[in-house]
Amino acid sequence: MDNKGNANIYWDQDLKNKRLYLIRYSEIGLKGKSTRNSMELRMIKNMKFALRRNNIHGEFYRERGRIYAITDLPAENSLDNVMGIKSFSEVFFTTFKDPKEIISEVTHIFSEKVSGKTFASRVRRSGTHNFTSIEMDRMIGDALFTYSAGIDLTEPDVEIQVEIRDNRAYIIKNWFEGPGGLPLGTEGRMISLVSGGIDSPVATWMMMRRGSPADMLFISMAHPVDTIEFLKAAGKLYDRWYNGYDPDIYILDITRLMDQYLFRGKLRYGNVSFKKFIYNMAEKFCIEKNYCGIITGESSGQVSSQTPENLMELSRGMTFPVHRPLIGMDKDWIISKAREIGTFESTSLGDFCSLFSETPITKIKKEELEHDMKNIASYDPLENEIIRIKGSQIKSFIDNLSFHTSKDALPSNAVYMDMRDIKSYDTWHPEGAIHTSPVKIGKQIESINREQPVILYCKKGLQSAHFATRLRKLGFDAYFTDEKTIMKHTLKPKNVS
Repeated sequence: MDNKGNANIYWDQDLKNKRLYLIRYSEIGLKGKSTRNSMELRMIKNMKFALRRNNIHGEFYRERGRIYAITDLPAENSLDNVMGIKSFSEVFFTTFKDPKEIISEVTHIFSEKVSGKTFASRVRRSGTHNFTSIEMDRMIGDALFTYSAGIDLTEPDVEIQVEIRDNRAYIIKNWFEGPGGLPLGTEGRMISLVSGGIDSPVATWMMMRRGSPADMLFISMAHPVDTIEFLKAAGKLYDRWYNGYDPDIYILDITRLMDQYLFRGKLRYGNVSFKKFIYNMAEKFCIEKNYCGIITGESSGQVSSQTPENLMELSRGMTFPVHRPLIGMDKDWIISKAREIGTFESTSLGDFCSLFSETPITKIKKEELEHDMKNIASYDPLENEIIRIKGSQIKSFIDNLSFHTSKDALPSNAVYMDMRDIKSYDTWHPEGAIHTSPVKIGKQIESINREQPVILYCKKGLQSAHFATRLRKLGFDAYFTDEKTIMKHTLKPKNVS
């Protein structure tokens, strides 16, 4: 690539056994000359990164408003995940001296494709020629008419597109959509509060689409159980969309906070004040790592902590901006987008809201939030409670984490410990199940035989996962699951011999 960012490609070179792609962008073209140049170069860098991930070699060439890629292998599944690309096409390329040469090539490519179908021609030109775009459309129409079912300019079965630039013609073979937006790395770095759920990976993707590299912060309440769930979601995001950037991923193990503060009633308005705690942790990283802002997956009114009143108080006093790209989106839209970008997870441990679902507050007052925050002000993460890995290390890190995460295959002859509210326990529980809570469990386990498996369950699985982790560290063979799974497990019909 030369000092202008153009690869040393000559248009008379032999493209046999090569693939030529025409890459389009949109709003990059609206930028000033210097900004447009730097964004194009960054997008080329990111495209090369995406190709290398799939062992594809590519060379690039630039013209105003267009980037061309020549690859040795099909590149559709690599280029469609590069931020900044609006669309791209594999094209047939030819040079010409006479417009009849273009007509000949178009006829050769499309005569069979338009057989029995209607078609339309769309020609775009750049340069000086002895014909207009409309005249070229008419010549293509005349040449293909006899092979087809006629011309339909409104809703054709086949649309023929040709881009003519000076003495070069690019005949479009196909059309692929890209994510659009701005190239990743052209805007400021941010830190994203990502969980193992659906919303936060989508929010992260949306800010990445605006050019911001996003590192991730995960608050682990049941490490390593929920960490694995988070890394699976983060891994999907990284594998497909982090082209040109290897993010830092921070895992904050708050086991100590939960044991010493949350489960001792230090947070009266936990659904909001615990989120404020997470905000404060993210802001510490912003200060230490020079991030431009914080990304969250909040949507207005979706859960109790996300009402406009609560979001207002959560943002009060923040030094760094909190970006909420999903704020006006409903759950159906978010799920649809998650499926589209490949981050959708059908199962989840749930998030912190499930810990405080019994006493949510929807309109917290400033004084109430401040009171809660003072109660946990003495907590400060220790160095060994923060894990840092790179996105490229996700798979190997998951392999190194092992734990009994049995949500389906549960052991027999186990002691059941029910961590739901007392009303749910009284309504139904497995025979012999012990009702427990964060306050009671410490005493209760003293009377349990350590040789016997222990199965803890709660509404969503998150709280039981936390305490299963704690029990395993004490030498118990502990498992966790959720209410739905435990009912399925204990109520299934027995085999009749």
